[in-house]
Amino acid sequence: MGGNVSLPLKVEELDDPFVSKINITPLEFFNHHTEQAQNSGTKLNFVPPELTSKVSLYQTVDLSFNHIYDIPETLPLTLPHLTCLNLNHNRLTVLPNSIFGFVHLQELDVSHNQLTSLPETFINLNNLKKLDLSYNNISCLPTNISLLSSLEKVDLSSNKLTHLPIELGNIHNLRVLLSDKNELGELCDWSSQKLIRHLVNCYQESQKGDVRIQGNQFRRERGAVFDSKILNAGSAQSFFNQIQTQAVNTGNRILTPLIPPPNATTLDSETIKDCVLGMFYGAVLGDCLGVYTQSLSKTQAEFYYERDSLLEHRLHVDEFRCHFNKGEVTLASKIVFDVLDSVMQWGGVVDELDYAQKLQQLLKNTDKPLTSPVLQGVSAKANFGSDPQAAAKEWFDLADSAIKKKKKRRSVVCDSFCLPPMIGLVVSQFHDLDEIERNAARICASTHADKENIVASGLVAKLLARLLQGVNLTDAIADIEDHLETLQDMDENETITLSHPFTTLQLLKECIEVYVKSGFEPAILRIIFKGNEACVGGQLVGSVLGLVVGFSNLPSQFINAIDESFRRVMEKKLNTLLDMMGIP
Repeated sequence: MGGNVSLPLKVEELDDPFVSKINITPLEFFNHHTEQAQNSGTKLNFVPPELTSKVSLYQTVDLSFNHIYDIPETLPLTLPHLTCLNLNHNRLTVLPNSIFGFVHLQELDVSHNQLTSLPETFINLNNLKKLDLSYNNISCLPTNISLLSSLEKVDLSSNKLTHLPIELGNIHNLRVLLSDKNELGELCDWSSQKLIRHLVNCYQESQKGDVRIQGNQFRRERGAVFDSKILNAGSAQSFFNQIQTQAVNTGNRILTPLIPPPNATTLDSETIKDCVLGMFYGAVLGDCLGVYTQSLSKTQAEFYYERDSLLEHRLHVDEFRCHFNKGEVTLASKIVFDVLDSVMQWGGVVDELDYAQKLQQLLKNTDKPLTSPVLQGVSAKANFGSDPQAAAKEWFDLADSAIKKKKKRRSVVCDSFCLPPMIGLVVSQFHDLDEIERNAARICASTHADKENIVASGLVAKLLARLLQGVNLTDAIADIEDHLETLQDMDENETITLSHPFTTLQLLKECIEVYVKSGFEPAILRIIFKGNEACVGGQLVGSVLGLVVGFSNLPSQFINAIDESFRRVMEKKLNTLLDMMGIP
C-alpha cells in the first residue's frame, strides 16, 4: 500500500458507517436494472477511492443501489475491521478471491446482482453470521459450506440452484434458510425450519453411511445405446430391464457388453450406478488423500497434519511429495483406469497381455516416484510386454532367492500394488465369483508372482464383486476375516509397518469397523493417518466403502479435492462404462 500506510487513521470511522447510495422512489427501485437506469450519473460504477486509497476503520460499508461491476482484490487490506458489507442491487458477476481477507465480516448482502458462483475462498469467512445471496444466477454452492460454522441466517431465494449441499445440515447455528424460487422441486415450498430439519437429518444419515440420499451429482452423458424415446417414457429401471432382456434373448451385446444378466444382483439400476461410481470415486479420493501421508510413519503423519482439517494443510514437502500437488493422484489410480480401459476395449474380456502393455506404457511416461519394488523390477524385464506372467515369475524367482540369502523383508517381492487392478476388472463378470477369481489371478500374476499376492488379489476382487451383487458388508468381508485369522506366522512388524497385501487387508478390516461405528470420513482418515503405503491403502478402503455408501453419499469435500483434470478424464470413462453396462 506504499505511502498510504502513513496516512492518519480516523477513529470516528469505527462508529460511523460508510454509506454511498441514493434515496430512490418505488419506481426507481423496480427500474433499477433497466436500460433507462444504465446511464444514471448519480450511481457509482466502482468502489469509491475513500475506501481503496488508504486504510480505513469502517466496520459498516453500504454501497447498495449502484452500478458497481467489480470489487478490488485489495479491498480487505484497506478495510481490516469490516463487519457488515452491503452490496445489494449492483452489477457484480464475481466476488474477489481475496474476500476471505474480511476476517471480521459478520453480515454480507450481495443480493440482486449477477453472481453465478462463489469463490473457493468464500468458506474461510469464519465469522459470517448473515448471508444474503438472493436474486442472483447461482447454480451451485460450495460443498464444504459447513466450514461457515457461524452462519445463522441464509437467503438463497431466486437463484438457479438444482440441489442444496447436505453439509448445510452440519451448520449447528443455522436458524433461517430461505430457498424459494429455485429449481429444487418441492423443497422450494418448504418452510425454513422444515428445510433445515431435512438437511440435518440427511447429513446425519450420510455420516452413518447406510442410507442413499441425493448428495453428489454425477454428470451423466449417455451414449448411442440410450438414444431412445423409451428412456423418457418410463423409469430408468424399466429401461434397464428392457435392455437386459433384449441382450439375453438376442445375444446381441455389442452396445452393452458389460450388462449383467438377470438376477446377477439384488440392486436396482440406480443403486448399481451409485455403487459403481462410488467404488471408483472412493478409490481415487483415497489415493489422492494418501499423497498427504505416503511413506510417512504414523507418528510423522500425526505431526504434520490434523485429521479434522486435513484438506486445509499444505502438503509436507519431502522427496516424495515434491513430485505432487494437492489433489493429484498416483500411479495406483492410473492403474485402475488402465485396467478398466482394457476391460471396456475388449468388451468385458480381461486380457493380461493388454494390461501389461498399457502398464508398460504408463510406467514409461510417468515422472512420479514408483514405490513398488515389484513393478520396478518386473517392468524392467525385456519380455514383460510380450509375456508378462513369465517375466513376473522370472523376476520373482531371482529376487526371492536373493532375499532369502540376505534375509531381507518379503515386502521386496510381495507388495500391495497387486490390489489396484482388482478395482478396474471387477465390473466385468461380477456376478460370477469363479470367473472373478480367475481374472484376478491372471492379472495379479502378470506383475506379482508371489502366491500371497494372488490370494490377496482374489479376496479383494471377490469382496467387491459380492458387494455389487447386493451382499451386505458384514457377509461380504467374511472371507477376508477368515483368512486373516489363519495368518499366525506373519511377522508382527510387517503387519504394522510394511506394504504387504495382507497388511493392507488387515487395515481394511480395521477401517470397516470404524465405518460401522462412525461413518465413511473417520474410516478413510484412519487408513490415511497410518502413513506407509497410504495411497494404495486409501484406495482400497475408499473403493470398498465408496461402493457401500454410494457416490451420492461420499464426502463432497474429498471428491472436490481430486485434481480437476483427472476428474474430467475419469468422468468420461465412467460414462462410457455405464453405457456398456446398460445403466441409464
